[in-house]
Amino acid sequence: MSEVEGLQKLRPCGRLETFSTVRHHHGYYNNVALTAAYTISSGNSDCLEAQIYAALQAVIYKHPNLSIIIANEDKSYPDVYFARLPSIDLRNCVEFQQRKEPYRQEAVVDTELDHMLADQHNPPSDPANFTGTWVFHHALSDGTSALLFHDTFLEALNLLESSLSVNPIVKSPSTPLPPPFEDQYPMTLSWSYFLNALAQAFFPSIYARRPAKFWAGNPIPTSMPTPPKFSFRTFALSVDTTKQLAMLSKKEGVSVTATFQCLLAASIFAKLPADQYDTVKIDVPDDQMTIAIATYDFLHTRKAPDVPQETNKSSVLQYFSWPDARAVRSTIEAELAKEGRDNSVALLKYVSEMHKFMAGNFGKPRMPSVELSNLGVYRAKSTGKWKIERMTFTQCSNMLSAAFCVNVITGGDGCAVVNFSWCDGAVEEELVREVCEGLKGAIEELVETRFKETSGERREVSTM
Repeated sequence: MSEVEGLQKLRPCGRLETFSTVRHHHGYYNNVALTAAYTISSGNSDCLEAQIYAALQAVIYKHPNLSIIIANEDKSYPDVYFARLPSIDLRNCVEFQQRKEPYRQEAVVDTELDHMLADQHNPPSDPANFTGTWVFHHALSDGTSALLFHDTFLEALNLLESSLSVNPIVKSPSTPLPPPFEDQYPMTLSWSYFLNALAQAFFPSIYARRPAKFWAGNPIPTSMPTPPKFSFRTFALSVDTTKQLAMLSKKEGVSVTATFQCLLAASIFAKLPADQYDTVKIDVPDDQMTIAIATYDFLHTRKAPDVPQETNKSSVLQYFSWPDARAVRSTIEAELAKEGRDNSVALLKYVSEMHKFMAGNFGKPRMPSVELSNLGVYRAKSTGKWKIERMTFTQCSNMLSAAFCVNVITGGDGCAVVNFSWCDGAVEEELVREVCEGLKGAIEELVETRFKETSGERREVSTM
């Protein structure tokens, strides 16, 4: 502790940052990661390690949050704070692993990457290319910041000189940290929102009653598992399927997130007993359209399939409808219109002791059912011999919240990659596998069916 006390103290962690420091300290939620496959078109790819170190130096100089640590993480606001390291030894925080199987751009499943990510979230065969994963504390950065990290890293790689002499020990920059999130964005609370939050907190059986036949996995355990274990499962959609899903969503007047969310709910309904479960709630805390100031949630209700009109559809698509997707779109628009007002983040200032607040969730039912985060489409801001292709967005599932979380990003190769993560005991692994496979199949069937319908309409018009 004396070593930490000797570091330069920057500022206290904000309320939202403290929310993440508490989760990290107790192991409820460890970290977030954004993975990118880097490929080189020309030039000398020798000394890859030196190139990565040199590029990271440029990234660290540009982003001050990469050279800080959190002190007093066992305490709450305002005693937990950020401190600056005098220097960073890249040899201690960069790990190089050789792939057993070469990276394949056409692959839809990368089991080796899943295993590596699981190791990183639980406490390259071709020397010219590599897969880079940035793993970070959520109090220091978020998904959007992770995209900025890879952008800066890619730019630095493309600006490197041919001959390098790199010192792996990097002196930390003196750039000040930006203020806490809640100090940057106005988040006012109306009396009706505030009083409703109080009513739900103190009288949950009346004002926070769970819907009938509601599914949210298994209850939160009564005590902390030691250690908690997080699992991951990933699949990728082809370039064509990704493009067609975006085009189809646009034609129906909804965002890809809205379409994807409804397909995810339908995939869950298809695997749950209809006589036991009729509703699921999906929270979207991180979306390319809403960012953090406009988190929204939506309660999905099982759609009764029409018979016999829909008997030709898969078990998943029977529970999907475009009107539901438009209802999600309306929810997103309503949240955006609030411009940060009546936001749950603004309520954190009324939590006097975050550790006790979080611990109060043990033994309770989970809420929501699923958390969905979509970072959108990655578009490189720089060009050169290096480029980013496949990307994978992962994070620990919050063991005190949803049964599992789903993370989506479309990388530079144009393929949407979908990652599922869950904490052991929160949900059965077999159910996650079935929902994952059902979701992928439903997306592919949805775009294929619409493509055939469109082709049929064109043929009919051409013969008239």
